[in-house]
Parts: sequence; structure tokens; C-alpha cells
Amino acid sequence: MRWCATERGHLVTPVRILIADDHEVVRQGVRAVLEGQAGWVVCGEASSGREAVAKAIDLRPDIVVLDVSMPELNGLEATRQIRRAVSAKVLVLSVHDSDQIVAEVLDAGAHGYVLKADAGRTLVEAVRNLLAGEDFFTQRVHGVTDRQTSIHRVTPDRRAPGRLTPREREVLQLLSEGKSNKEIGVVLGMTTKTAETHRAHIMAKLEFHSMSDLVRYAIRNRIIEP
Repeated sequence: MRWCATERGHLVTPVRILIADDHEVVRQGVRAVLEGQAGWVVCGEASSGREAVAKAIDLRPDIVVLDVSMPELNGLEATRQIRRAVSAKVLVLSVHDSDQIVAEVLDAGAHGYVLKADAGRTLVEAVRNLLAGEDFFTQRVHGVTDRQTSIHRVTPDRRAPGRLTPREREVLQLLSEGKSNKEIGVVLGMTTKTAETHRAHIMAKLEFHSMSDLVRYAIRNRIIEP
């Protein structure tokens, strides 16, 4: 186990942080801010939601800082999978100033939400809150003070992603990103035929008949970015 020395010379276990964002410049900026704190180390970086889940399981960080919009697996789905697999606290970064998105982030199991525009001055405070067992939400997001209240504030779409299974949500994102059934099979470790079956189930559940409908739905529900 690695140890870090405090200003007084005491050895303490370092706080291990995983950063996940598909933009390298953002990861570098977040790393610089976090590693400026004594005893905090960035133990890994990921450029997609799927890589973030894999590295969270492998590295077992204390904190995962991840973007809500990432390729292959968006931040909400990545958060759900990380929370099921490890005990790390999840802090979500986003460019969106929206109570509804915050509620969705909470529903996914995240412990905090920071706007990227505010990260320079609030990121350290947010991580400290999570380490102390407290949630943190950027001050620009109004009205989100209670976890359950915020979750139920979201008006469900009759075709909300919750109607899909976790695997179908993964397939949906990959389809919306333009991947073929064969490519989806490779990414998810399934046969092309199984990927085709998932696609058919998704289209039936959402009552869609074209890929353009599926892509519009994915954008509307922030599964992918336009």
C-alpha cells in the first residue's frame, strides 16, 4: 500500500481518485486540481463510460469523478454499474444546469453533481464532502435538497429509459452512436444474433420503426449528446 506524508510528517493512506471524461484536456485539468491537495492521488483515467466501470472495478478508488456524457456508456449508466460493483463515491461532472438531470444523477446512485463551469472553485470542496459522507451539489442547481423529493420531481416519459433493461440501455446507446450489430456484439461480448435480438426488443418496447426515431429519443433522454 502506498502512503502519503502530511505537512507534519505523518504517514496517511492516500485518497485514490479515478477520473473519467472523453476529453483529455478536461482530465488533465481535473487531475491538476485534485493532485494539488495533500494526500490525494489520481490512480487512473478513463475516456469512456465502459472504461470507467472496468477501471473502477480494477483499481477500487475512493472517489470516481466522471462526466455525464461519454461514449459507449453514458455517465448515468456508468454510475449505476460502478455503484453496484464497488463502494466508491461517485461525483458527476456536467455542462448542464438542470434540476431534472440532477434528479436522474441521484436516481443512478451518484453522491454529487458539479457543473464543469464551476469545477475550478468547487471540485475540491465537493470531493471533501463526499469523503466526509455528505452529498454535494453545485449551488447553481436550485431546489435539489432532498434525495427522494428530487427523484420524484422528474416527470416520467411514457417511453422512459427505465422501461428498458440495463443491457438494452447499453445496446441503445451503442446503436445511437452508429455501431452495427456486429460491432455491438464485440463491445458487449455477445453474438451478433443476440445484439440483433436486443435491438428488436428495444424498438418494440419504445414503439419505434426507424433508427432516426431511436437517435432522437437517445438525444432527448441525454443518453448521447447531439
